[in-house]
Parts: sequence; structure tokens; C-alpha cells
Amino acid sequence: MQKEDKFSYEKTLKTDKDNSFLNLQQFLFITSKQLTKFFYYTKVTPHQVILLSMLFGITASYLIIQPVKLYAVAGAILLFYKNVLDKVDGSLARAKGLDSRRGRFYDSISDFMVTFTSFTAISYSLYVQYNSVYAFVAGYAAMIFSMLQCSYFIYYQVSFIRSTGKDTVNRILENVTDEDMIRQDKWTTFLQRIFMLIYGWQDKLFYLIDKRLISSFGGDEIKLRAWYQNKPFLTLASSLSIGTHIFLICISAVIGRFEYYILVNLILMNLLLILSVVYHYKSTVNKLKT
Repeated sequence: MQKEDKFSYEKTLKTDKDNSFLNLQQFLFITSKQLTKFFYYTKVTPHQVILLSMLFGITASYLIIQPVKLYAVAGAILLFYKNVLDKVDGSLARAKGLDSRRGRFYDSISDFMVTFTSFTAISYSLYVQYNSVYAFVAGYAAMIFSMLQCSYFIYYQVSFIRSTGKDTVNRILENVTDEDMIRQDKWTTFLQRIFMLIYGWQDKLFYLIDKRLISSFGGDEIKLRAWYQNKPFLTLASSLSIGTHIFLICISAVIGRFEYYILVNLILMNLLLILSVVYHYKSTVNKLKT
């Protein structure tokens, strides 16, 4: 791979600048753009950034439940920058021309490992606080719903990217195809199967819901473009992304009240998910009528 001498921010983007959505990271003192540019001029690979991101997240999972406030704050900072690094690995891969199917699976599986350790830590903290096994029930329920909410946004983000004609290694539905068996090495295929075990059922769920909604107003090219390129809806749905959950967990860690996050996750975020589904359908239908 021949690396260009000059860093190109445009190459790091999943979508064109005109098609970007809400991103609170741009207001940070050290942003993913700055970190991507820094790593671009080093020998650091996207896979190494994924590993660093995972280490940040797992370490944060331990620190955020510590009774010492300084440790909890340090954990919140690590968890927040885990999310920043999670954006850096993909941006760096695109900048260096190293984006790959294996990296896509590494990234998603490492995200799940951090998600699992974070919610296990939160559940344990609530168990100690309330001395009830229902803390684990609520904690793992919140984990599942957070994954569903994030997968919902990613499903339509990938659909949007594909509808604009931009290349992406992500598929709307991940399956091991005959071509995969021929072109991929065995380790990549193994990671693909792990990915499908974790996320496949979520993508299939949203695929079925999506097709049911589309069938109600037809599926010609113009209508599909209006459906998948509904930018106001995507901006609303972006609030369901992992970044929102991590931000809320960080706030809860700093104030020492994880039960607030669990309630927001299970009630408000799921209401927002339902609202976004309704808004997506209603706004697209109204647009097609005009």
C-alpha cells in the first residue's frame, strides 16, 4: 500500500460532507479527526486502534463502578475516548486504503466485548447498591435494548450509504456467501460467523420491519430513494447510536447513579426508537405526496 504524503480528511468520511449527520465529537478538544491525522503519519494500523479502543473500554468498565470519585471520572474519560477511537479506526482505514471485511468484524466484535463488560459492571454496581438480582435483569435488558437501538441506526445508515452509491464494506444483511468462502481466509470467515451470532438477528429483525413498511407504499426507485435518503429521520435516528449511550453512561458514572441511565435506556430511548419508526414512515409518505 502506497500511502499518500498528505492527509486527506475527505477520504476518512463514510459519507460525503453534505450527507453527514449529528456528531458531538466535533466539539471535543481532541477530536477523532485530529487523532486520525496523527495516526496517519505513523505505522499504527486500524486493527491496532481497535485493540486500543477495546482496552480503553474494558479498563473503563472497571473504573466507572469504583467508589472513589477520581477513578470513576477517569473511567468515564476512558470510556468516552473509547468511542472516539471507535470512529478513528474506520477513518484511518479509509485514509490509508486499508478498510477490509476483517476489520469490520474486529471492530463490531470488540464493541460487543466492551458493551458486555460495561453492562456487567453496571449491573454488579446496582446489585451491590440494592442487593437484588433484578439489578442484573434490568442491566442486561438495557444492554440488549441499547444494541437494538444502535443496530437500528446502523441499518439505515448503511442503507443510506448504499443508496447514494458510495462504497462500504458493510452489508445490510451479513451472510456467508459462496464468494466469501472463496475470497476470504478462514479467520475472516470465522469472525464473520461470530459477528452474525451477535448482530445477525438484529439486522434480520429490522430488515423484516423495513420491508413491511416499504410494501405499504410500493417500492419503485423514486420511493426507495425517498425512504432511504430521509435525512431528517437519519438525524433523529443518530441519537440512538452508541455515542449517546456512552455519553449517558459517562454522566451516570460521574454522578454515581447508574439507575438513572437504566431508566433512560429502557423507557426514553425505546420511546425514541418507536417515535423514529413512526416519523420515518409518516415523513416519507408525506414527502411522496408532494
